[in-house]
Amino acid sequence: LIPNYLGDTPTPTLNKFAAFELLRSIFALTNQNTAPPVTTDTELIWSFEQVDERNVNARLRIASYLNAQSDSLYFDAKNRAVSFADYTLTMKRID
Repeated sequence: LIPNYLGDTPTPTLNKFAAFELLRSIFALTNQNTAPPVTTDTELIWSFEQVDERNVNARLRIASYLNAQSDSLYFDAKNRAVSFADYTLTMKRID
């Protein structure tokens, strides 16, 4: 998987943070079935911004990729994500 750059400025700031993680999940059948396991490749891209002492806004983008083991369109995708899901989160500190 090729990580995507997240952010509009390379200059670090104290109230912003961005990160990503790459995941591979393998789902195997637990019975006597001889079907191969299903493998999924996912990239989670996070962006956090502290608004004030009690609030943080965040964005999460989930990018899903095909893999050669389970999808014949893998080579057509050319190592690019085939689906995206975007989420906006608002977190508030509770005491």
